Amino acid sequence: MNTTIKVKSTHPTSQGPYVIIERADFNPEVHEKYDDGTDDDAAPARLPTMAELLAAREQLLEKERELDAERDRLAGQAAANEAEAQRLASERAALTAPAAGAVPPDYSTMSKDELHAALTAKSIQFPAAANKADLIALLTAA
Repeated sequence: MNTTIKVKSTHPTSQGPYVIIERADFNPEVHEKYDDGTDDDAAPARLPTMAELLAAREQLLEKERELDAERDRLAGQAAANEAEAQRLASERAALTAPAAGAVPPDYSTMSKDELHAALTAKSIQFPAAANKADLIALLTAA
């Protein structure tokens, strides 16, 4: 604990803004504490030792290595996700594209019920009273 305190100077022009006196000599009727933003009751700040600084540096370097490893792991995961997305896109394209050399169905050989089923499967609206030629026209237009 500090044994001295700062008090406002009685002659600021010759003494400056404050003077330092012994704590035991402080008399509140005569003196006014000088507040320069410091805490008189606080212990003076202690500077870290070289060993403490080196230990803190080592901890920071270790954290940096951990962050680098995490970034590498995330980059690898992102690359794997991108490869999987490409594979799925290719698979989807292969499933939705007509096969090369595939022959379109011959609608003229289908029954009216089969034509209704084909139109329904393709989500094509058709009138219930449509004849076979109208149903075939709807299918070939789609």
